[in-house]
Amino acid sequence: MAGLSDYVWIIGILGAVLLLIYLYVASIRKVLVTLGFTESEASAILFGTLFLGWFTIPVFPYEGWWVGLSVGGAIIPLIICTNFLLKRRIDVGESVLGITVVAYVTYTVTRAEEGVGIVADMPLALAPALAAGLFALSVFWMDIRKAARLAYVSGVLGTLIGADVFRLGEMLSFDAPEGESGVLSIGGANVFDMVYLTGIVAVGIAMLVLWVKMKRDTIGFGLVVSEFEHGEAGLPYAADVQPARKIAVKRGRLE
Repeated sequence: MAGLSDYVWIIGILGAVLLLIYLYVASIRKVLVTLGFTESEASAILFGTLFLGWFTIPVFPYEGWWVGLSVGGAIIPLIICTNFLLKRRIDVGESVLGITVVAYVTYTVTRAEEGVGIVADMPLALAPALAAGLFALSVFWMDIRKAARLAYVSGVLGTLIGADVFRLGEMLSFDAPEGESGVLSIGGANVFDMVYLTGIVAVGIAMLVLWVKMKRDTIGFGLVVSEFEHGEAGLPYAADVQPARKIAVKRGRLE
């Protein structure tokens, strides 16, 4: 019979899991706002993803399999990417290059396993997100919003192509379940799917690096000296600091 300490452990573990899920969902909302959506739009996208994420829309059959797209894990991220590309919020050429880089990295670190799906071992599973984030930073080092959008598009579409599209043939070569049609759902793990995760983590990497850079530039010694020399107000102790006296030589004396 379970004792009190066992129940405490169970409650503690459940609480920790719920806290981690809450923090992850909250971070997704923060990422959506960084991408340029309003608070209400971000909330609508997030709740739509969570509640519709377990629905899969069939696309085509193949030898006992049905290939489909998850509403939350694939279709909604694809709509967001399409919106960024069509409204020219990011350059198409830069996006294609980023997608190509991430697709190559994704294909390299993933594999198809029968009865499981397309998998990647940790920590290599983070490589596509890291590639998307670093590529976006190399293009937009000073603009966090543009870097975030490029990281998201490169991460989502690159992972979708590198894993789900390039590995689809391998998955279809496996035997379908006996007596029923098997479903290969792209993005089927919803907010925990590799396609979805890569886009979110890629944006998080870009945000973190640019935030660190901003803080360094804001409080760095070089900026303080530069602003004081140019007479900028608002610096700590600026009113108490006086420029050094100039040394001049007059009649053989230092003044």
